[in-house]
Formats: sequence, C-alpha cells, structure tokens
Amino acid sequence: MDDDALQARLRGIERRQNLLLALVVVLYLVAAAELFGYWITTVVATALALLGVAYVVVSRRRRRDAVGT
Repeated sequence: MDDDALQARLRGIERRQNLLLALVVVLYLVAAAELFGYWITTVVATALALLGVAYVVVSRRRRRDAVGT
C-alpha cells in the first residue's frame, strides 16, 4: 500500500472517530442538562464549542504554515 492510499484511509478513520465523538458528546450534554439544568449546560457547551473551534483554527494554521516553509 502506498503512502497516499494509507493517508486517505487514515483521514477516513479520523473523520469517523470525530463523528462518533460528536454523537457521544451530544448524549453527555443531554444527560448534563437533565442533571445541572439547561441554562448552565448551554453556557458550558457554548464555551467548549468556542474552544474547540479555536483549537481547530489554530491547528490548521500551524499545519498550513509548516507545509509552506
């Protein structure tokens, strides 16, 4: 198996893992909302989502800068 085919398979595996993780997180958020209340859970989930988006943006910029040099 060549390197390109292996990289494509690894990207597919990573996408599936991210999808499963997102589905599990949704279930945990629903359970947390029942336990702590919907307002608190919404605030915490929004903060975590913003941190996640910031992490993705920073990691992609670093990856792009590393490839460009």
